[in-house]
Amino acid sequence: MSDFSSKCREYLKNTGETVYQLSASSGLDRTSLQRMITGKRLPGMDFVRQFCDSIRINPSQRQELIELYKIEKIGKEIYYNRKYIQELLRVISTQQMLFSSGFHSLTSLPFYSGDFSLDVEKKVLNLFEDILLSGSDEKICTNIPANCRLIVQVSAHLYPEYQKLPPVIQILPLHQNPTASPDYNMNLETFLCTILPILCGFLNYQPYYYYTQAGRELSCYELFPFFFITEKKLLLISSDMSTFISTENPEVIHSYQQEFQKILENSSRFFQQSDSPSQILEIFGSIMNTNITTNFALESHPCLALMSYGPDFVQALFENRDIDHSNSVYTQLVSILKQPQFAFTENDTSCNYFTLNGIRKFAQTGLLDGPYSYHQTPLPKEERRKSIQHILDTDMGGEKCKILKHSVLPETGIHLEVLSDYSVFLCFLSKEDTFMCVYLKETSIGQALDDYLSSLSEEEAVYTKKEARKILLGLLEQL
Repeated sequence: MSDFSSKCREYLKNTGETVYQLSASSGLDRTSLQRMITGKRLPGMDFVRQFCDSIRINPSQRQELIELYKIEKIGKEIYYNRKYIQELLRVISTQQMLFSSGFHSLTSLPFYSGDFSLDVEKKVLNLFEDILLSGSDEKICTNIPANCRLIVQVSAHLYPEYQKLPPVIQILPLHQNPTASPDYNMNLETFLCTILPILCGFLNYQPYYYYTQAGRELSCYELFPFFFITEKKLLLISSDMSTFISTENPEVIHSYQQEFQKILENSSRFFQQSDSPSQILEIFGSIMNTNITTNFALESHPCLALMSYGPDFVQALFENRDIDHSNSVYTQLVSILKQPQFAFTENDTSCNYFTLNGIRKFAQTGLLDGPYSYHQTPLPKEERRKSIQHILDTDMGGEKCKILKHSVLPETGIHLEVLSDYSVFLCFLSKEDTFMCVYLKETSIGQALDDYLSSLSEEEAVYTKKEARKILLGLLEQL
């Protein structure tokens, strides 16, 4: 008997009713009810919700029962991966607002963990600061875990004073098959903990990854498993990060540098990254020029391709904008928007999620969010009407437009795409018009994001087609 069926049986017993009595009073099928509480068959979600309505339980008990149902239906690993990704998206959708002061916020996030002694922290701090004071571009090489709070803590201390950090190359393990590991969030957590420092302005940070069949727990059985290497210093740190060994012996340092280089040569760059609008568009444009398609997109407003009512849309989008039309950013973006791959087609299988706040902002102000808002002035009301009406006329973009409920993601300044090869494209734009883009090609992370986004429609996380049409019609009336 599963945890779900056991809990159903317990709650039914607490009511003092039998299966027969509950079936008679609730209208639930008696055979299905019996099979559910004995663990012989898993019913549909509607049946479970009706069961919850009928057995007089409080909201927290109802939530517990539905969570147990989902775990039973899709498996513990997938369920907790989806929960983790939801929190991941919540964090990175607002993290782009940080940049200059972001490192202090990172130290309080639950994704970072690990205790370390004050002596270890001071030694790493001195290592970083010595390079900053020297004014050199000397690199620091390390294998410190991605989720360790140590580098974030040091960065929070140094960045406000120096407004930069030494170049850091970090090698990190990824599990070959995370679903088969007790540490099944390992790859997702590594992804999040490497992207957040970059969003805070750590542009000299270069994470690399290699695959392993072991999780992170094995390091506790190794002698001084973690290290920091510079040109002239080597710092070895114990697994509990309470003690260290430091040496400036050239031969020892050279040996470690050689071994590090071997690992690096057999590792892959975690993601392509850029803070240049022109280079970001080059990355995005190169993706659009391939046969790779978009499985899912997530942004504040509907995809521009689904808002495009005709050839005049691109011109209207930039008309009277405060930009130089000869600027490469403008010409590249217009070129991408005019590509056939970017245009909406009936055969397109992608799904575009956007936020309720985002579409409301567009209707009320004519302003977009995220990377498309670069040097934007408000789109006139008439153009807003045409775009929203076009979405309605195309039946919500062939039912590809879906509005996320506020509880899932209230707002976002990101542009996220999970592509057909499970690569991931993420682009941000801060309030200061500072761009940041990462392009990740790692299958397990891409598949996990793809699974999460595909599950949103099933989890009542989006408004129904009827509800979404009502929302858009209401916005049209206000215009």
